[in-house]
Amino acid sequence: MNFKTKLFERINALNLNGFNEKQLFVRLSVHSGFEKTEIKDALRELIKDGVLILGGDSKYYTPEAIGAVKGVLQGNKRGFAFFIPDGGGGDVFVPHSNLKGALHKDRVFVKVKVEKDGKNRREGEVLSILERGMKKVIGTFKKEENCAFVIPDDKDYFNDVFIPANKFRGAQDGYKVVARITDFDSGKNPEGEVAEILGKAGKPLTEVLAITRTFGFSDGFDKSVKQQAELISALPLSSDGRNDLRGLLTVTIDGDDAKDLDDAVSLTRCGEDYKLFVHIADVSHYVKHKSVLDDEAFKRGTSLYFPGNVIPMLPQELSNGICSLNEKTDRLTLSVEMLIDKSGVVKGHKISESVINSHARMTYKNVAKILGGDPELSEKYKEITPMLKSMHELSLILNKRRVNRGSIFFESKESVIVTDDKGRVTDIKPYEYSDANSLIEEFMLITNETVAEYINHMEYPFVYRVHETPSNEKMEVFKQFMTGIGFKIKLKEEVKPHEIQKYLLLAEETEYRGIVNKIMLRSMQKARYDIVNRGHFGLAAQYYCHFTSPIRRYPDLVVHRIIKMMLNGELGGASIKKMTAFCAEAAVNSSEREKAAESAERQCEDYYKAYFMEDKTGKEYDGVISSVTAFGIFVELPNTVEGLIRTEWLPPDDYLYDERKYKICGKKHGYSLGDKIKIRVESADRLIRQVNFSPVIE
Repeated sequence: MNFKTKLFERINALNLNGFNEKQLFVRLSVHSGFEKTEIKDALRELIKDGVLILGGDSKYYTPEAIGAVKGVLQGNKRGFAFFIPDGGGGDVFVPHSNLKGALHKDRVFVKVKVEKDGKNRREGEVLSILERGMKKVIGTFKKEENCAFVIPDDKDYFNDVFIPANKFRGAQDGYKVVARITDFDSGKNPEGEVAEILGKAGKPLTEVLAITRTFGFSDGFDKSVKQQAELISALPLSSDGRNDLRGLLTVTIDGDDAKDLDDAVSLTRCGEDYKLFVHIADVSHYVKHKSVLDDEAFKRGTSLYFPGNVIPMLPQELSNGICSLNEKTDRLTLSVEMLIDKSGVVKGHKISESVINSHARMTYKNVAKILGGDPELSEKYKEITPMLKSMHELSLILNKRRVNRGSIFFESKESVIVTDDKGRVTDIKPYEYSDANSLIEEFMLITNETVAEYINHMEYPFVYRVHETPSNEKMEVFKQFMTGIGFKIKLKEEVKPHEIQKYLLLAEETEYRGIVNKIMLRSMQKARYDIVNRGHFGLAAQYYCHFTSPIRRYPDLVVHRIIKMMLNGELGGASIKKMTAFCAEAAVNSSEREKAAESAERQCEDYYKAYFMEDKTGKEYDGVISSVTAFGIFVELPNTVEGLIRTEWLPPDDYLYDERKYKICGKKHGYSLGDKIKIRVESADRLIRQVNFSPVIE
């Protein structure tokens, strides 16, 4: 037991609360300067750990004694913040005067009080800052006479960062930079230094780079990480002791511009059954647990994809090189061999460390053409065309089985943003999803399910991909909406996937297809990673994990390690305890990094879409209302660009917002989610990532 823990136990034993240092020294009979210094250091550690709070009266309290609540601050550009408690219960307003130096995203202890003004408003006061949420700030460098300030891109971070003249590091006025905060308590503004110069503010590549940095993604790797990647990529490939599948006809099927090829597939027939092989890059062979490469991959959590570029989880020597299942090249893999009957049931499986050699690097477009009967491509790939057709046949069987068990199919409009080498947008169009995409999707899904079920039965530590049942409250809102638009709907207390599927199918042939899909999607829980198998509601799967993308997702890499340890008899006793703890840590971190990546990708996409629309001012388009709020309606165009029509820009009327029915109505005019509408582009601003429309009144 360390000293600070012993000290805290002694404080509790003496029933001390609201004590100052002098009182503590007396109660503990401490007299020497050395002992006093040691106790002061321990008290600071206990404050940092969140078990003690130092009040404004210089006295120490336990959080429970003064009703302190732990949580995170959400800043506002006007200088105040909202406190989000860890245990839920609603946000709490914190005025600027009560922040006590706390900033956006800081973890804090807050004292909550209820204002007796008839409205029972809750107001908070920061008692203690546990951890600073943003140690780096991305923004625009504004030079003054003898100093500079970095104006944050994130307007919720309501303080500019002061930069002394000797900490410019070559930054110029008007450039986008990363500022590292060195002193949070230096005065009115936190003080920092320029850590990285991203480029001239306003340029597309600079602005997108700034977005990725905001969410903790860097396109470069430290020297030690690069060196290890280079050493590993130069190692000779050894297939000793592996299942040699190089003689098996194998292909990869990916997008045209994909470079990190982490899955390949093979298919043979066994009478009426199918023998499907799914080969996944054996990244864990190269990225060892707790190595510098592994630490970096853990920190990133995922690769980040945005128009025209990718920030990989692993250096390119691995992601595009030795780990990528490139055509006509021997590669180390983990292979899942599944015997599947004609109804889509996996009758048996085998997982092995293997070596493969991909016969051909196929694209979704070309496979779709072959499946459609393209004579030229069918002849060019005549050796693999029969296998591709059998694969398509099996994918339809697997899809039908998923539908029959209640798997939910949501429409999602992905976009393709085409950029030139300077980051300028040349075109935006909806992503074309073909039978080839569906083929690979079905094969990856059945593989992930098979692996998860196997490990679950073995009761080894694991990272599952879970998607829990939607809440009763959200289902009630959905039910009321469906009833309001004329559907007779009856939901059980604990809704099942097949019920959701049924109502989506009912709306399929109606004008409400898009709106029902959107509202149901909003009613779902967010999928995440967990060490407890909780099933996957959306897929109607009892067992599910992410196994098939270890080049670009860290949880897949963890799953691979567990499987290899199992195959090699290394899971038992101390190793199980160790891996259980690590899986728990990886699950939480991977879920958080996934959210960060989604936010970064969405903001990059919003930037490019606003950029694309900047020269379209005054043009008219047909669109569909994609969201309804109290302040206006959002309209989506066929190319997936979304813009806002503010309520004050709608035709004059006395509008009322109906949150439950997703509509805004007046006496003469009404606008509902899913309605078709003609719009005019009023403005577009890429820097704030916003497009504004107005309705065309005909």
